[in-house]
Amino acid sequence: MSTSMNFTSFTQSIIKHLQEKLGEDYQIFSNTIKKNNGIELTGIIIEEKKCNTAPSIYINDFYEEYKQGKGLEEITEVVYQMFEQNRFYQSVDLSHFMNFEKSRKQIAYKLINFEKNKQLLKEIPYKQLFNLAVVFYYAVMEPPFYGKAEILIHNSHLDKWKVPLEELCYAAIENTPRLYPAQIQPIEDIMLGIVENGMKKEMNGYERNNKDTESGEDWVEDLIRQWKDSIRKDKNKIPMFVLSNEQKLQGAVCILYPEVIKKFAEKLESDLYILPSSVHEVILIPVSSINSKEKLLEIVTDINATQVEESEILADSVYCYKRAENEIEWLC
Repeated sequence: MSTSMNFTSFTQSIIKHLQEKLGEDYQIFSNTIKKNNGIELTGIIIEEKKCNTAPSIYINDFYEEYKQGKGLEEITEVVYQMFEQNRFYQSVDLSHFMNFEKSRKQIAYKLINFEKNKQLLKEIPYKQLFNLAVVFYYAVMEPPFYGKAEILIHNSHLDKWKVPLEELCYAAIENTPRLYPAQIQPIEDIMLGIVENGMKKEMNGYERNNKDTESGEDWVEDLIRQWKDSIRKDKNKIPMFVLSNEQKLQGAVCILYPEVIKKFAEKLESDLYILPSSVHEVILIPVSSINSKEKLLEIVTDINATQVEESEILADSVYCYKRAENEIEWLC
């Protein structure tokens, strides 16, 4: 097949192949989905007719692979496998969402970049905080989502509910710490966990493919233990801590939780630099351990440019929690 199809034709071809594969019990269509920071992606929605929930499978990157020569049938199969892995088997009743009193206990808030979302902010209620915006959503706690899905609250919802913005704020301040409890961990613990899980996964794969060989579990555990010891004994490392929520979703907003940063700063007996590593978490660094906010800004900017998805960037900025004032300040 020619690789000269434009994106629209490519999308329709994927839908056609999936429809042939899945049959008439499914409705398959594409949708333009607005993400954070003004990013727009095309998602393919595969709806089983007896279920009102369906995953969105973004195909923009698949089109780039197609232009590089990857076959349409191969791409279709990958999209299908992604659907199978993420499909939902039960409907969700969201009828009470349009009643504020019934939905009130599931109203939460999150942080996004102000400048990158100026167009969106015309349509939704928000509070500006430095170069950020506090925005509000309904946390879908019903199964199978359990807080991993959300409905962004628009001005039209406030009009329908007939509630002021301040009422929305009160609900979010009360609910968000309860629905998404804060968690602070040393950054090396998180890195060690990622490496340890990765090594064990690789080892499991090796053992499945080499059933007749002796298990290498002991030496893997030894290697992990040695690495942990070497990191923890490093006297020159700058203490860094990751603040997020237990779900690791939209966890940067934990800087607004009452008492969380205050108690942590008191524990360390230091003011705290706050580095927004993404919308999902921030890094806390004791001010007493480093004296160059410019260097920190350079680090944040580099991480955002090379390590963070564009739709998950919070800000190229450095903030500071001041113990004496019990306030967060925007430094640069």
